[in-house]
Amino acid sequence: MSTIVDYLDRRVDVLAFQGATPQGSRLLTQALAPPGGAGLICAGIQKLAQRFLLELLTERGSMPFAQQRGTELISRARLGYLRTQLDVFAATSSAISDAQQNLWDEESDNDPEDESFASAELLAVTSLPGYASLTIRVTSRAGTSRDVLTPLPITLSQHG
Repeated sequence: MSTIVDYLDRRVDVLAFQGATPQGSRLLTQALAPPGGAGLICAGIQKLAQRFLLELLTERGSMPFAQQRGTELISRARLGYLRTQLDVFAATSSAISDAQQNLWDEESDNDPEDESFASAELLAVTSLPGYASLTIRVTSRAGTSRDVLTPLPITLSQHG
């Protein structure tokens, strides 16, 4: 189990995706801060999982100062190309590959192992009314992993 000493002298990020806990309980609502609450910070595998999700869900070309950052996943969803679970699996797999390369490109050998990207795997696509839910396992070079759950605003066909 980690203690505060494990994170002394480490850089932290603002915890953007709240509502998930390492013990497995996850809320479906994502927010920068809970209603009536203050923002939190994160480090370690949570920081890596957040970096991965931000990369995955950023539309490629949407940041003028970093045109190669992001992936095509949200663009494909917005343009209506994702109609079946197979479409989502294929587009997400391609987007994971792009996100992986972008994360590796920004990392250095001095970064903590538990905040350095090793891999990501799409575990499940669940069809819910009005959106699909993606469950993705993000693994660090230290071997720690976090399952992240993110909604994708699409309606999947029940056929195919």
